[in-house]
Amino acid sequence: MRTKPLIITITCGVLALGGAGYAVHASAGDDSPAAQPAAARVATVEVVRTDLSDYWAESGTVGYRKQRTLRGVAPGVLTWLPKPGATIARGDIMYRSGDRPVILFYGSSPMFRDIDVIGMVGRDVKVLADNLRALGYRIGSQPAPGTRVTVQGLSTPAAGDQGLSSPATGDQGANGEANKPGSTPAASGAGAYQTVVTSQDAVFTRSLKDAVKRWQTAKGVRPATGTVTLGDVLVLPGAVRVGVASAQLGDDATGNLMAISDQAKAVSVEIDASRADDLGAGQKVQITLPDSSHTSGTITSVSSNVQASSSDGDNPGSEGPKVQVVIAVDDAAAIQNISSAAVEVRFTGTTERDVLAVPVGALLALSGGGYGVQISDGALVAVKVGLFADGMVQITGTGITAGTRVVTTS
Repeated sequence: MRTKPLIITITCGVLALGGAGYAVHASAGDDSPAAQPAAARVATVEVVRTDLSDYWAESGTVGYRKQRTLRGVAPGVLTWLPKPGATIARGDIMYRSGDRPVILFYGSSPMFRDIDVIGMVGRDVKVLADNLRALGYRIGSQPAPGTRVTVQGLSTPAAGDQGLSSPATGDQGANGEANKPGSTPAASGAGAYQTVVTSQDAVFTRSLKDAVKRWQTAKGVRPATGTVTLGDVLVLPGAVRVGVASAQLGDDATGNLMAISDQAKAVSVEIDASRADDLGAGQKVQITLPDSSHTSGTITSVSSNVQASSSDGDNPGSEGPKVQVVIAVDDAAAIQNISSAAVEVRFTGTTERDVLAVPVGALLALSGGGYGVQISDGALVAVKVGLFADGMVQITGTGITAGTRVVTTS
């Protein structure tokens, strides 16, 4: 009795299979050929001859160039400071000490003494003469280099006044007028000495002193004596932008006064000192700005001053020694609205020129080690790989030439 249901079940299954076979036969009953599966399609790419460069990226900061702290020169009470963001140019007041203006002059030699005696010679006098002339003051004629002059009223020459490399062509007294060659110090009076003017010098003539008086009157210096006292002038290479003040009104004017910088902006980056030899002035970089846009830059300097490694509490000495790289942004407008911001800088590392390259996706790992590429409609060819850069890889191999098509990932 139990076998009967089993027989029925099997019979039904056979009938079902038979029905399925009939259905298949019926659907294929027409004379049209059966559909064939489509052949697998693969992507191919040409081997190209190109230059490859690898890169590394570092975090940098946009800011004003050559930021430093300005210190006062002469003692006094600080009575005025410019506002942060102000630009101070030649002839402008940098700050006031004892309510006496300290004026910005351009130059490479600082003022190091009072300029008060007619006939004084030196580089500091040249800074004074050059700046007054640039500001439009008539300073009169200056003795030519090689002229011997007599400085009155000083017992010993001031530092920097003994420029005797040029032959003497004549002698000028304290009033700036030529004396006869061969004059002696005794003929010029006690405490006088003679020196020769060089191309780096100027002479504090009576005409120059008169120009100083007019300049002092215009700037509100009282009294306008024609004497430039140490601390009246601050000499810097050019115009500066004022940053945050370090001092308050009423402080001693010889301390740290304010942050200053160049007017131009730049990107500064700290890199590992071990990479410094790979970089140099004039090299190009790519900069990613905070809004994810890109712009190019040019390295202007790589510092030779190695900074000590930094550390944190969990991993002391986790970073190695650093050097600073300064980068000028090629398109200044790209950062004109950025005062300070973090950016990413991409530096070029190794460069291989005129090499054969394919996309990295074209490489196949060989079972015996190494890599190969599949020639389109051809054989698998072992290749030697070189530099990887920007998704491309340098390759060499038998029969591999520019224009060869190889299989790659789609």
